[in-house]
Amino acid sequence: MEHAATSVLALMAVATATAFLFAPVRVQGLRLLRRTRWLLAILLLMYAYVTPGPALWPALEWASPSVTGMQQGTLRAARLVLLLGGLAVLLAYTSRPRLVYGLYALAKPLGWFGFDRRAFAVRLGLTLDYVEHAPRPARWLDALRAPPADDPTPATYALACERWQRRDSAVILAGVLLVGIVLA
Repeated sequence: MEHAATSVLALMAVATATAFLFAPVRVQGLRLLRRTRWLLAILLLMYAYVTPGPALWPALEWASPSVTGMQQGTLRAARLVLLLGGLAVLLAYTSRPRLVYGLYALAKPLGWFGFDRRAFAVRLGLTLDYVEHAPRPARWLDALRAPPADDPTPATYALACERWQRRDSAVILAGVLLVGIVLA
């Protein structure tokens, strides 16, 4: 997505807009966009005011964002929104345990570099479970003032192994071919 041409981005935007027609994807996508709204705004403002170029409003002189910065910031924010759209599709149709197991399986080659994928999967799974089941205080300041919950029972996390299927190989092959086409 980072190095895709504008025509590929337009195709991805159509695919993302089509995915937003389905309610589970729309709910996940709007939640992700709401959570990243400040990141998107700061990203756009940083590009607009830091990138040199002709002023958007010359009458404002130094206080005006640049046209080049606005264009680059909008493009960068659009790329991030498209990535969030793909993540929304993944989160809408993949259960949390299957998502954690998928990351566990994909991290197997990192074991050659000393990466402990079991510890990663357990930490990620426990973190996602905690975030999902954490009580929501009325105000964020109340959450900081509240004493930490004293849970005497240790938390356990178990992953159910998934069997490798032919369609898994086909999806990975299609992804590799798509990346090859985009980079070519």
